[in-house]
Amino acid sequence: MRPVRLTMQAFGPYSGRTVVDFRDALEAGLFGIYGRTGAGKSTIFSAITFALFGEAARNDQDAPSLRSGLADPAMPTEVELVFDLAGKRYVILRRPDQSRPKLRGEGETRTAHEAFLFDATGLEPDAIHDEERGRIVAEKKVRDVDQAVTDLLGYGAEQFRQIVLLPQGRFEKFLAAPTRERMKILEDLFDVTLYDRLMARLKADADEAERAIRNDRALCAGLLASEGFESDEALAQGIAEAAALRDRSFAGEASARTALALAEAGLQAAQETARALAALEDASAKVQALAARDGDMAALSSRAARAGKAALLLDAESRAEEAAADLQGAGARLEQALTVAAKTAELSQAAAAAAQRQADAEPEIDALRRRETELQGQARILAQANGARADSGSAATALKLAEAALEAASRAREQSVVARDAAARGLRQAGEAERNRERYQARMAALKGELDKAARHATAQDELEAARTDVARKSRDLEALLRRETETRAVLEAAEQALSQSQALHLSAKLVQGEACPVCGATDHPAPAAGEPVHAGRHQHFTDAKAAWEQARDRLTAAQNGLALARGILAERTTRLEALDGPQEDRAKLTERLGEGERMIAALGPERDIPALEAHLSELTAKAAAGEQARDRARDALAQARSDQAAAEARLTEMLAAIPQDLRDPARLDAALTALRRDILTRMDARDTAQRQATQAREAALAAGKDAEAARQTQEDCRERKQRADAALEHRLGAAGLTLEELRELKPAIATLEADRAALEAYREEKTRAAEALRLALAAAEGREAPDLPALTESRDLAARQLDEATGARAACVARLERLERLRDDLSGRMEQIRAVEEQSGPLFRLAAEVNGRNALGLDLKTYAIGAMFDDVLAAANRRFQPMTRGQFRLERDFEGSGRARRGLGIQVFDSHTGKSRSSTTLSGGEGFMAALSLALGLADVVESMSGKVRLDTIFIDEGFGSLDTEGGAGTLDQVLQVLSSLVRGNRAVGIISHVPLVQENVPDGFFIRKEPGGAIVEQRRAG
Repeated sequence: MRPVRLTMQAFGPYSGRTVVDFRDALEAGLFGIYGRTGAGKSTIFSAITFALFGEAARNDQDAPSLRSGLADPAMPTEVELVFDLAGKRYVILRRPDQSRPKLRGEGETRTAHEAFLFDATGLEPDAIHDEERGRIVAEKKVRDVDQAVTDLLGYGAEQFRQIVLLPQGRFEKFLAAPTRERMKILEDLFDVTLYDRLMARLKADADEAERAIRNDRALCAGLLASEGFESDEALAQGIAEAAALRDRSFAGEASARTALALAEAGLQAAQETARALAALEDASAKVQALAARDGDMAALSSRAARAGKAALLLDAESRAEEAAADLQGAGARLEQALTVAAKTAELSQAAAAAAQRQADAEPEIDALRRRETELQGQARILAQANGARADSGSAATALKLAEAALEAASRAREQSVVARDAAARGLRQAGEAERNRERYQARMAALKGELDKAARHATAQDELEAARTDVARKSRDLEALLRRETETRAVLEAAEQALSQSQALHLSAKLVQGEACPVCGATDHPAPAAGEPVHAGRHQHFTDAKAAWEQARDRLTAAQNGLALARGILAERTTRLEALDGPQEDRAKLTERLGEGERMIAALGPERDIPALEAHLSELTAKAAAGEQARDRARDALAQARSDQAAAEARLTEMLAAIPQDLRDPARLDAALTALRRDILTRMDARDTAQRQATQAREAALAAGKDAEAARQTQEDCRERKQRADAALEHRLGAAGLTLEELRELKPAIATLEADRAALEAYREEKTRAAEALRLALAAAEGREAPDLPALTESRDLAARQLDEATGARAACVARLERLERLRDDLSGRMEQIRAVEEQSGPLFRLAAEVNGRNALGLDLKTYAIGAMFDDVLAAANRRFQPMTRGQFRLERDFEGSGRARRGLGIQVFDSHTGKSRSSTTLSGGEGFMAALSLALGLADVVESMSGKVRLDTIFIDEGFGSLDTEGGAGTLDQVLQVLSSLVRGNRAVGIISHVPLVQENVPDGFFIRKEPGGAIVEQRRAG
């Protein structure tokens, strides 16, 4: 980066607009910036740093404090830097946060930090001005401009102060800094993140492998302990004992099964006898129950016979009832016919009277017809006046249209004026809103950056606290599960012991001296188990206890694995939180400020297009003028329409003088004529209707009389048919030996006749079957006695329980043996895997230890890589430092260290006069300045050589030459200046700040800063 032109306005001691043109100074190569202390020399460096990065040359100075206290309050503070980089030219302009007087009213308003970056390639410096700075690269949003500058240069503000701009005392600090601080500086300058990631990855992989091996070994020990063994040898002995116990349990189970088979056979024979005796008792009871129903069946048979006779008379009864119903209906119809005949006679008389009244009103219809003829004449007159009426209507319509047009033109003109005034106000408000929006957005960008940092820090804290809580909870859960596993194991052991004791007591009760034991085969039983065998539920209790213990053991193992994982997560989150920078301000306050900013921006509404608003205002102004002209034309048209309407109305009034006022409207006259005609037609219709109704009523009365006579004859016919049906029914009842009341009483029996006959037949069949069943049961039960089923059942149940116990004991022995054998095989496989993993992970463990500093030198991989780069820096520094000191001193790395502190980046000085190395802190002031300057220049060389983007075309050195005045006279200074002169060969330039007169004499090119009461002034100087 080569600065071409720096422009400062109201910046530091420069109260006005000050331009520093570097072109002649850069051409000279080595130039100086001179002036008295406090004149403003270092401010030029601060202006360059601020223009590029928005920060001062000293990172302890805030950018807003750079404003000049001598400047006019209305003059804004800004810095513009024109610089060349890699064959291209750029312009950057910045304005810091600052206060300025309000444009309206009193007081001040705050403007936010702004930045603009332009590509000015192809423009001469003199052609770059406020109106022409080139093509926009990034603007206004400070974050975007900062990122663009960093991308262009290849470094940020901190690195800029290390390798390009060397402020007062800054590079001496690097010389004297301890290894940790120097390490941090070199990390910022050289990208060593690859080594960080490699170290972290190897360490994490090694830790994970070690943790897995440790967990697997702990799991194996836990599995052994869960079965009560301390070693593999104890497990092998336990397997042998379990095998012997299993063999004995098989013999006991076979004996118990034989006893159960005998008991079940005896019980089945007894149950068969009991069933035969029960069948005999059931058959006898059945025969007796059927005999008790003989009387009821006889009564049912008699009722069924009489119901059969009565069923043959139902048809005669039905005909008699039908004839009675017909007689009753005929009487009702006769009564109805007589009522209708009387009613129709009355209606006939009323219709005749109404027809006579309509005939008397005929003269009124004649008068209405004469009125119709009069109205028809008036209608013809109105038809002749249609032309005059049309002219009058057209004139009235034209008048209304003219009035509406005038009103519309006036309203449009008023609306356009209102819209024009509103647009003017809107344009003013939009301009102010957009200016406010730019200030708010700049402030919001800075707040969002801080809030993102606070959010990341808070998230890391929350995750760390959650991890701690998880570890604590899982630790408590593990303790509870340990207690639970211990308790369930004790319950299992007690249940197993109780089950074994019960089985021993049961077997001892069956031992007979001299007979073989079913378990061991011995015939001598010197000490059989004593006591009362209580075996109920012991096998189930043992099974439940074993299941509970296995569940507790599995949960314990899962909890141990979960706790190890939780502790690993806790360590990782702790490291992550420690690596994060804490926020400068409380997150809630940042959120509140950000929310306030968002509300302020939201209150401004959407962004306004100012040029479009201005064009819209011009359009509305022209539209308001056109509306004024349209309103005047509409006013003239209205006056003419009023005159035409008055003339047409006079002509129409003259033609309609002979017609009443209320009938001059054609519609009203037509409505009157229509109503009159409707009245005439209504009266004629009423007359005709009355005559027609009188005729119809007379005919209806005659028909009703005939219907009444026919109904009377029908009633007589029904009475004769009823008498014949009654006589027939009486005859057939006598023949059947029944009365009418007996017939009606037997009707329920007739309804159930078929069911009764079926019930009688079923009863006879059931008696036959019961007698046969009794005969068979007597034959089956002959010679049998009732058995003692409870005693036999108890014997069978006892044998079954004894078999269950023997089976449970055998299953427990087999299960334990199989479980122990599986455990042995499982542990063998696990240990093989553990040994294989240990062998495979050995190189990883050793490599992770080496790269993370667990070696004889205590040197990690990142420090080693930076050390290699640091060797290049020292070599480049010695190429300057040795000529400056006439070969007396050489900078070397100090590999020694103490304790566990980082080592390998220390600096010591080799003194050729003594042949010994010593600490750099023993150098005198002038020697220290030369060493630090050489180190800084060497650092700049290496950074430029290792980065494809970084180009150090210009280096600035701020003060330090005063320490050379008394160190060997001008000879020492000459050596330093000769080294600096060698730097400018090629395209590199060096600018130095000094107040030493001898420096000014040797480096005449550059600038002189003079401090005046009104502000600092920059004067350019050239050699000769």
